[in-house]
Amino acid sequence: MAVPTVSSAPASSSMPPAPSPRRLSRPRWLNVRVVGGILLVIAAVVVGARVIGGSARTTGVWAADRNLAAGTVLTAEDLSAAEVNLGDNADLYITSAASPIGRTVVTPLHAGELLAASAVEESASGRVVAVGVEPNNMPPGVGHGSIIDLYLTTGGATGTGGTPTTERIGKDITVQSVTAPATGGLSGATSNRYQVSVMLPAAGADKLVRTLPNGEPIVVLVSGEGG
Repeated sequence: MAVPTVSSAPASSSMPPAPSPRRLSRPRWLNVRVVGGILLVIAAVVVGARVIGGSARTTGVWAADRNLAAGTVLTAEDLSAAEVNLGDNADLYITSAASPIGRTVVTPLHAGELLAASAVEESASGRVVAVGVEPNNMPPGVGHGSIIDLYLTTGGATGTGGTPTTERIGKDITVQSVTAPATGGLSGATSNRYQVSVMLPAAGADKLVRTLPNGEPIVVLVSGEGG
């Protein structure tokens, strides 16, 4: 009996080989956009930090504590320091690191107004004249930095029968200080009068000194709260 023969021929070699795996690469456009976005975020953070820092930066400057008329010689009681954000305008104002005491106001200042460098100048030479004023001739509210007109009443003394006349002897005078009448103790010749000090050019001061003994001065408040 014949045994069937089994073929041991190898399998067909005509099948295609399996493809080799290929690594995927990131597209270049993705890298550029990501880097650009990161740079924009960093720039926004830096700019925001500068803006916030600049808005929080303040400068110490001087501000008027009261209304001050032109011609007022500044004293320590006229000013107070304030912290404000002036930005690029800080150079236009007098900082609290510099003292304006003794300078003269050249433009009127209102209470709370910042002291600009252009609002004051070095005090010019002049003379201070103290004017003794009866309380009845002194209106309320006159003080340092006020503007007054000064009048003089002459004639009409008791027993003379003359008619008193009043004329203005000074206009828009800036008051530097006011001293109230003294109370108690030994009284001097002028202790019952207000002493109103004004600073005038030498010629004006001499004229006022020569005129005052001829009558009774009267003060009229023009402007200023005084203090």
